[in-house]
Amino acid sequence: MLDLLLTHARVFDVTRDRVFDGWLGIRAGRLQYVEEGEVPGGLLARQTRDLRGARVVPGLIDAHMHIESSLLTPRRFAEAVLPHGTTTVMTDPHELANVLGVAGVQYTLEASEGLPLRVYVAVPSCVPATSPDLETALGHIGADDVRRLALHPRVLALGEVMDYQGLAAGVTQLPALIEAAQAAGLLIEGHTPTLGGMVLSDYTAYGILSDHTLSTPEKLLEQLSKGYTVMLQEKSLNAEVVRAVLELPDRSRVLLVTDDVMPNRLPGGHLSRLVNLAASLGWPLVDAVAAASLRPAMYLGLRHVGLLAPGRAADLCVLGPGEDFQVDETYVNGTLVARQGRCVTELQAFPAPVGGQLLRPEVDASALQFGVSTGLHLTNTLTCNTRNTFTRLETVPVAFQDGWPVDPALNAVAVFTRQGSAPPGLGLLRGFGLQAGAFASTLAHDSHNLLVVGQSREDMVAAARTLQRAGGGMVYVRGDEVIHLPLEVAALISDAPLGEVAGQVEAIEAALRRGGVTHLHPILFLTILPLTVSPQVKVSDRGLVDVERRALLPLFP
Repeated sequence: MLDLLLTHARVFDVTRDRVFDGWLGIRAGRLQYVEEGEVPGGLLARQTRDLRGARVVPGLIDAHMHIESSLLTPRRFAEAVLPHGTTTVMTDPHELANVLGVAGVQYTLEASEGLPLRVYVAVPSCVPATSPDLETALGHIGADDVRRLALHPRVLALGEVMDYQGLAAGVTQLPALIEAAQAAGLLIEGHTPTLGGMVLSDYTAYGILSDHTLSTPEKLLEQLSKGYTVMLQEKSLNAEVVRAVLELPDRSRVLLVTDDVMPNRLPGGHLSRLVNLAASLGWPLVDAVAAASLRPAMYLGLRHVGLLAPGRAADLCVLGPGEDFQVDETYVNGTLVARQGRCVTELQAFPAPVGGQLLRPEVDASALQFGVSTGLHLTNTLTCNTRNTFTRLETVPVAFQDGWPVDPALNAVAVFTRQGSAPPGLGLLRGFGLQAGAFASTLAHDSHNLLVVGQSREDMVAAARTLQRAGGGMVYVRGDEVIHLPLEVAALISDAPLGEVAGQVEAIEAALRRGGVTHLHPILFLTILPLTVSPQVKVSDRGLVDVERRALLPLFP
């Protein structure tokens, strides 16, 4: 007796790159039959559904992502992505870990236990992200922590080795972490935005198996030749990259992943968005689905998911009409968990972890004093573009009045330690375009100190104080206008429903755009502004950081 019989389906066969007319039988959470043609007579099932020619695909598997980037707890994230067909993820919780240490990883494992979304975990490798000389972090994960966490059955990898320059130079604790992870049989994930040639080989020789950073056809081919699994996120998907993928004789090591997805983008899709984008660029749909299901399962070593075949878990999606990838229903273990854009199973809340609070004296205007006399001063500044998170260094004369820049093309940046009373790291940003107001956030990759960016010193102080009084979050302040998103869990994520969180993010981004910002993803850009492994120059609580040289830069050379 089958539990569920799905008839008259168009089944995606991701192993043979084809779609066939057939039927599926599910028993005890697994696929018993995936067959072509009509259902034979005499087959009994407790429930039978006629799909009337609807397409059925494997549940999507996101092999590299960070739940915290959605600003949601694991249960709220599951509610958000199951309706889009994502049924399995491997998350690297390095945001929580950088604030809470091992407790952040343990919270992720415990809070995701029993969810209909299968959540696997990578132990963060860069906690802190770089040297304590470059930034102040609260969390720490060492080799002994890796060995202990690797005992958990849902821990599959050592998370992205982001301090690639430090590893290549042999000046970090990373070799010890990698050795512990390899001894435990974990995958070793990479992060190589700028490496190539012999330097890439030196980095790869440590046992690095993947990269998910911005790709080009040339980079993709070199990494495949050097043994990588190449993970393409949305910013890497363009006509040239897709053409290079389609020319490969073997695509088994090319995956689609999301990496970071802000909450205001989740209502429109998750991994499904990348499948649709790839297809719009000429990637055949069945093969694009394979890059988001079968191939991630093979990479992660998950033999029970990734394709529609007998014995596999009954994780599948029923697509809506049309030829694109729009999910109508999602099943996990043969149980309907989402329908028509809504999660249909209630998920229980989990207690928030303790620690990582925002604890420092209230910010005042004196902390935002640039410490130079009135007049022109040669200044190291950051310049951004409107598309991605790359920032470059420019040394230009800047006019100051009473310790404050008066050039309207510049925004001030301040990064305060999350705890303690040290003065902030200061910087100046060109190209962001904010003409009024200020933004502040306690989610500020990866050490998550208090980031404040603005045009007005008064608004920057008000934004910082708003978050200090609320215990964290994100806020935009412009005079009496205050738009605040609370992030009550470790001042990083929220257990509010997606609609509430996404609505506040949209409101803050709209305010930034009214203030003159033209960046495609302003909040994502701002929260990566303190990330000291993101090319080429960033601002930490210690000041300007030359990412490639792993060195602090003076603000006034």
